[in-house]
Amino acid sequence: MNYLDWIAKWSSYTPYKKAVYCLDTKRSFSYMELHENSLKIGNYLINRFQLKRGERLAVIAEHSPEYLMLFIATQRLGIILVPLNYRYTSQEIGYCIDDVSPSLILGDDLKFKTKIPEQKNKIQAQFMSFKSFFEKAEKADTDYPNLDFKIDTEQPIFIFYTSGTTGKPKGVIYTNRMMFWNSLNTAVQLEITSVDHTINALPPFHTSGWNVLLLPMLHRGARVDFISKFQPGKILSYIQEQPISLFLAVPTMLRMMVKSKVFSKFKPKKLNYFIVGGENLSCKLIDIWAKKGILMSQGYGLTEAGPSITSLHRHEALWKKGSIGKPNFYVDVKILNHKNEEVNNNQAGELCIKGNIVTPGYWNNSACTLQKIKDEWLHTGDIVCRDADGFLFMIGRKNNIYISGGENIHPSEIENILYQIDGIEEAAVVGVEDENWGETGVAFVVLQNQKLKVKDIRSYLRKHLASYKVPREIIIMEKLPKSGLGKINKNELKVGFKKINNDKKNFL
Repeated sequence: MNYLDWIAKWSSYTPYKKAVYCLDTKRSFSYMELHENSLKIGNYLINRFQLKRGERLAVIAEHSPEYLMLFIATQRLGIILVPLNYRYTSQEIGYCIDDVSPSLILGDDLKFKTKIPEQKNKIQAQFMSFKSFFEKAEKADTDYPNLDFKIDTEQPIFIFYTSGTTGKPKGVIYTNRMMFWNSLNTAVQLEITSVDHTINALPPFHTSGWNVLLLPMLHRGARVDFISKFQPGKILSYIQEQPISLFLAVPTMLRMMVKSKVFSKFKPKKLNYFIVGGENLSCKLIDIWAKKGILMSQGYGLTEAGPSITSLHRHEALWKKGSIGKPNFYVDVKILNHKNEEVNNNQAGELCIKGNIVTPGYWNNSACTLQKIKDEWLHTGDIVCRDADGFLFMIGRKNNIYISGGENIHPSEIENILYQIDGIEEAAVVGVEDENWGETGVAFVVLQNQKLKVKDIRSYLRKHLASYKVPREIIIMEKLPKSGLGKINKNELKVGFKKINNDKKNFL
């Protein structure tokens, strides 16, 4: 039995303990059932599809216990699981399929089949419905005939495609080594034990849906429940009714939960805290949840590393509001300026990471690998600063910084001020081309209070920011475009703004 086969281990130690439950299907599985069903799935993959170590299996499906069992089987066999983003267009999914060349594609149902490119005859992969696959796999044997069942530490287990907001999607290779050390980091920082219980509401096509809580929780013999789609009222009710001790969310989810009718009477029984990442968390939102007695364990992660890289302990959530915490236990970090020199406290620089949680590289993209990973250090492209107490604060993406009149401007600094304004629900700032200044800022906001006017927002910004940092335009929107994980899609905002401006020029 391999020490990386955590499900087999817990099947031996606590075979009848409930490991996972699905709110959608009402099905639950003990650790022994997870183990045995995964054996059947593995056997079916070998006998029906003749998949071999290193081959890719792409999936277009919502998260579920069945998806988890498929991963357990592929990990054991050395097959690389490729969770595809079902929110991508057919063209984007087609690009990923061409890039990764899967031997088998599993699709959730007919609507996901439509996302497979029309040129199906050009795809050299077998295709099968997700539901049919599991129905047939359940009837398979549990024995692995003549199979050397060994999990290799360096074997890739996932390829995660990034959102592609800065170009075409890139496939990030994720290995057993990364999974193991990420799990240690997570368990140490979040103090996870076998009595913990969570509900997973994040999608499977992002590393967070697997590696922030799901796999680290199962490593510790804890329990994970699934819901395929995030529903704020339903999640709040479930956390209140069940002994949920931890919950992972992105800020967008937390804002939606606050707006739910259930929130006013929300009193969880056992919830220790929320784990939050993905984008900046406003101090206002931290305070709203703190009044409910719920603290935030903020953190920072990347698809290319961990993703558990830094953590802010929940007891420091109010003392160090806005901080992403300190580096996790088994992570080395350094902060470099544009000359590749380490910066002093309270100086901004690019965060660089080293350790066993760093990806070996990008699939079929050695040029990008060499550009991002230098002498074993991953250059994240994220700008941070460290205060005198050693806490890190996110300033923004290196490629999100814009230069106006020779001054570097970080959008997150302006966004943090916008979130202080009573009546602003969401905010995003991007840099756009400007004939006079080179670039200038545009702020996009969603309002809670419709009485709030642009002139009021601008007046508040002028009181709290240098004049050159105040965005040239402030645009009120009904909603902001989101990525599959619920993060604000700034690239889409820039493209939309550029199109509107071009249309105005053409009209005039």
